[in-house]
Amino acid sequence: FQVAMPRQVQAEFDFEAQSGTSEMSLTAGEILTVLQENVDGGWMEGKNVKGKIGLFPASYVIPYAGGAGSAPVTAPPAPPPVAAAYPSLPSKPAAFDDWGSSTFGAPAAAAAAAPSYAGGAAHSSGGGSGGLANLINRPPSRGGGAAGDDFDDDWSDDEEEEEHAPSRSTSQYVQQRDGGVVPRSQSAGEGRTVSTVSGSNAAAAAGAGKLKGNMNIFSNFVKSGMEAYVLSADSIKGQPGERHDIIISDGLIRWRGDTKNYVCTVDKPKKETKMKGLKSFIAYSITSSLSGIQVSRRYKHFDWLHEILTAKYITIALPPLPEKQVSGRYEDDLIDHRMHILQLWVEKICRHPVLSKSDVWLHFLTCTDEKQWKNGKRKAEKDEYIGGSFLNCVNSPDAPLNPNDVERQVEMFNRNVRQMEEGSRVLSERMNTYQRLLGGPVKQNWQKLAAAFSALSHSFKDDGAGPASMRMADALQMTAHHYHVIGDDFEAHAKNEAERLLERLYSYRGTISRVPDICNIHKQAITKWRNTENAVVEGKIGEAQAVKVKARVDNTSYVILAEVNHLNAEKTEDFKQFLGTYLRQQQAFYQQMANTLGDLAKQYE
Repeated sequence: FQVAMPRQVQAEFDFEAQSGTSEMSLTAGEILTVLQENVDGGWMEGKNVKGKIGLFPASYVIPYAGGAGSAPVTAPPAPPPVAAAYPSLPSKPAAFDDWGSSTFGAPAAAAAAAPSYAGGAAHSSGGGSGGLANLINRPPSRGGGAAGDDFDDDWSDDEEEEEHAPSRSTSQYVQQRDGGVVPRSQSAGEGRTVSTVSGSNAAAAAGAGKLKGNMNIFSNFVKSGMEAYVLSADSIKGQPGERHDIIISDGLIRWRGDTKNYVCTVDKPKKETKMKGLKSFIAYSITSSLSGIQVSRRYKHFDWLHEILTAKYITIALPPLPEKQVSGRYEDDLIDHRMHILQLWVEKICRHPVLSKSDVWLHFLTCTDEKQWKNGKRKAEKDEYIGGSFLNCVNSPDAPLNPNDVERQVEMFNRNVRQMEEGSRVLSERMNTYQRLLGGPVKQNWQKLAAAFSALSHSFKDDGAGPASMRMADALQMTAHHYHVIGDDFEAHAKNEAERLLERLYSYRGTISRVPDICNIHKQAITKWRNTENAVVEGKIGEAQAVKVKARVDNTSYVILAEVNHLNAEKTEDFKQFLGTYLRQQQAFYQQMANTLGDLAKQYE
């Protein structure tokens, strides 16, 4: 009989173990003996030639059939260096405006400016894999998984949250609304890094040697699938359910809008119960003009949808949900405040040319059957076209872009967003202080004056001086009454008009707080393009592979610029609308007060 030989594998990637763990570092090409497979979901336990035992990612190794004592396969010699992949490009496109234009246009059509090998390369990126697929660093996940089917379980309620879900941070943008700084998620943290491919595979795929990388596997760029998309390494089996187009209109890069504009209304908050009254929650009615269907949704449904949209559309700035608050969750003021924020949220989704056509959003708006709801939920959670893979659903113009110019435009926009963030923060602080003054000291002072007028009125009544004194007493009493009412009016004004303005500022600040992460994704895509350009010059990868990277980076740039122009247009429209509304309300409020004071003055004539 034959003794079964231990299975051996060959490291395909360099892998650096994280200190303080049972992981084992790998060097591309080394041979390992497998001791245990399928450890903790996607990991292996093995022993290297030095006798060290540890864990390593199963996706970083390939079966080794060379037998004992066989030498590792080495890469063929690299080809001679080739000419630079990208000739010099003009420093600025025609639409670039040094004077602070808030919109970003398409590049000038100049044949000399286009890369020699990028002409006509469409940016409608399919999901196939190319020679650079081996450049992607994709360690497996250790633990976790898709959300379970207990989303509508009877024992769940609005207070059950998963603290580990990073996409939830938009629900907590403003820790203290009166001046709290909007926090941002960090794109990359401290952690282990990996190189990239072994020489043999890179050579086989690209006809060259291996390209070293230094991308942190825990960075948002990698985890979101953006690196896999840029390097054509995203392996997707299904067909996208959505298609979105980017066009150049009036010299600006824009999302193609939908001719069927629609609106949604969130209203009729209602306390509902289940499990024979053991559990209670607030449900909101949502009606869209698109279908006319009225559905009932809880806060947790909004929260789930927000997570799905955030994970899928990583290059789109979503508005925030209202802050989660457990204490006093059935108080009228809290329910009203939450409903207004949810209304702003759905308005923003309806007005976005991509989000308004999202399959999961339309399912959220129209589904009334419980079974269909759960099926749609599972479908959304299994969607392959999320994160970087979503860009496969986008068709952009064929015209190549100058990455350096696009990078400058995006950075200029990012700087402007930081200014807007600071300006809106200060306005929010001042308005919050003003609101507290109106409902507190201002109201109290008017009503203290009312009490003083009332006391003076009694003095005139008691002086016994005749009809003239009685008329004066009546005038003073009327003045006292209206001053007291004006005090209450100030409180109501603070609660209504000022509160609505603060809610809109909250929504705007929460939306733009995502912009730095979006800009960082674009910056890392540009960095990946530069690394590819250098790799072509050094002969590490072929020119055909660089064409694919350039096309996908261009598609990413088109998506970012389309979103930038959408945000700028929305910003102008939003501030014009809500500041104009607030000032007209101010005018009406003080005009009513002026009319009241004028009528009171006539009592003393």
